[in-house]
Amino acid sequence: MTDRRTFMTTFALAAGGAALGGGRAMAQSAQAPGVEFEFEENVLLEAGIDIGQTSMGGRRRIPIIGGTFEGRRIKGKVLPGGMDWQLIRGDGVTEVEADYMIQAEDGALIHVYNHGIIVPHEGGAYVRTVPRFEAPVGPHDWLNKTVFLGTITPGGPELASVRIGIWRVT
Repeated sequence: MTDRRTFMTTFALAAGGAALGGGRAMAQSAQAPGVEFEFEENVLLEAGIDIGQTSMGGRRRIPIIGGTFEGRRIKGKVLPGGMDWQLIRGDGVTEVEADYMIQAEDGALIHVYNHGIIVPHEGGAYVRTVPRFEAPVGPHDWLNKTVFLGTITPGGPELASVRIGIWRVT
């Protein structure tokens, strides 16, 4: 028993050391990730509700009341009932945390959790999110197995809305 335990410990340490050493070499030679456009959401919003100042910063919530989305592999509608919870920090950065549902054209319901930041600067803002999807097993399961990045831009002038670009990290 001792010989087996010694062997397993030695093997684990050697494998770990090789992985660490190999990791450094791999990081230097690995190809940088890229992004590919997947789809765009046009999300309709109600007026924001100011919650007030908290110990973490100013809070506001923005109801999500509908919309649409479309890309080369998926399209459908944004369902009403979601919410964008925002925290306006003391440094002026806004943290966004949106939680809502989309429905694909085939009826599949997909939960979306989108977390990110808005950093204002002269002439605009840096706006990036990391959307995470929970899709049923089946044709949209690829959403569960991929990392995405998001961009947010203002929507059309006729309704309160935002356009959310969803980019797959390659």
